[in-house]
Amino acid sequence: MTAGQYRHAVGNTNALSNAERRIFAISILTIALYMANLLVQRSIVHSGPRWQAALYVLVTVMLFAAYGTVLLMSRRDELSGRRVRMWVIAVPCAANLLLMPWAPSMSQDMLSYMAHGFLAVVPGGNPFTQAAIAARQTAIGPELAAAGWHTDAGITPYGIVWTQIEVTIMKLCGVHIGAALILLKTVVVAASLATAYLIWSFLGRVHPAAQLTGTLAYLWNPLIVVEFAGEGHNDAIMVFFVVAALAACTSRRPVLSMVSQSLAVLTKYVPILFAPAQLIYLWRARRGTRWFGLEILAAAAATAVILAVLYASLWAGAHTFDGLLQRGLPISSASPFGAINWIVRRSPFAAAASAITLSLVTLPVLVFVAWTSLRVTDAASLARSFAWTSLAFVLVASPDFWPWYACLPVALIAVAESDRLLWLVMLMSFTARLCAPLDVMREHELLSMQAAKGTLTGLGTTLPLIALLIWVYRQRRRPRSPSAP
Repeated sequence: MTAGQYRHAVGNTNALSNAERRIFAISILTIALYMANLLVQRSIVHSGPRWQAALYVLVTVMLFAAYGTVLLMSRRDELSGRRVRMWVIAVPCAANLLLMPWAPSMSQDMLSYMAHGFLAVVPGGNPFTQAAIAARQTAIGPELAAAGWHTDAGITPYGIVWTQIEVTIMKLCGVHIGAALILLKTVVVAASLATAYLIWSFLGRVHPAAQLTGTLAYLWNPLIVVEFAGEGHNDAIMVFFVVAALAACTSRRPVLSMVSQSLAVLTKYVPILFAPAQLIYLWRARRGTRWFGLEILAAAAATAVILAVLYASLWAGAHTFDGLLQRGLPISSASPFGAINWIVRRSPFAAAASAITLSLVTLPVLVFVAWTSLRVTDAASLARSFAWTSLAFVLVASPDFWPWYACLPVALIAVAESDRLLWLVMLMSFTARLCAPLDVMREHELLSMQAAKGTLTGLGTTLPLIALLIWVYRQRRRPRSPSAP
């Protein structure tokens, strides 16, 4: 070994040691911040967001600073060592497991999940035809009340896959909501960690250079960790099946891909928007027209069997979808949906405001979905289509917004656009987490419903949408070299 080679080797060793020391320090800080965030959130709920709100903002800023530092180190290839990679993947997994046993504080959705599931346990009950608040009159009502459940939850808007998970867990746990909490969170956290593995697998095949960064963009994301491991939102199941559908495409398993996408739709209905792009990809990647037809028939048959089995005890005809159809329009929402609705309600067409608003928002998004779908040529462009479609829905077409709604586009950007849109992942995740206490502030009568909802949608959807439109405009204006793709 020459002197120059020796100095280069020593320099690499020192750089690796520095990276390990930094990651170790960031990891310890991050775990401590998650525990501090947990305590601050619980204090906000029980005591009211006074000085705690400022502390919450500080902890959130520090969590995202740590998250951004990890992503920057990954982009700079400072996490190339095997030992540091194992550590950087293990730490967020540990954070998930650490938060899993604690009861949610910023959202009551998990208690509503228990109410939905318990209604199916009661003879003659059905969460697809009864509002969740009917559970207050059952044996689990006092337990839910003691846990602080006071929301006016309606009929379940979720698909049969998640509903059967709720029902199965409540059959096992009965009125023991502590046990139900652990089982529900176990399912959610398992799905979230499995999603991280699928992102790693997908990027390893499609974009190896972005494999670690894309995976860490999801796995280390404070929004993902808190909303899934901390709050237990069922979006984790939907995200898992969507990413599994992408991963199945890259491994040439079209039937599995279509069935997985069907399960995503049967969890929460948003992934139906991804079907056109997926079918176009599978058509272009087909082994033959006859094979493609057989694959569609096999996927349709498998989905039909799943539907028959899952709906066997809960099917209520057209009323099965009442919860989805009864989702009300937002109050003073500062999202595009809310703004259009506000204008139409003050026009001569106020009597048909709901239908007109839905048309004005939905039709352009459907055109956009068609446009992105027709541009799909390979697995990478399929993932990009999924990511941009999810952004169009959450930032434009969604009639409402809650912090966990950002989890789907965040996950898909990590899969498809980690080279270009990590800044958007940071922005959407940060604003979503920043908005999390607003509903609690409304409950403590520090904000009106209109102010809380307006701030939530303004920061959660409109601000990222404006930033994204500016970014797209600047990208279009930027001159490209003749060799640029």
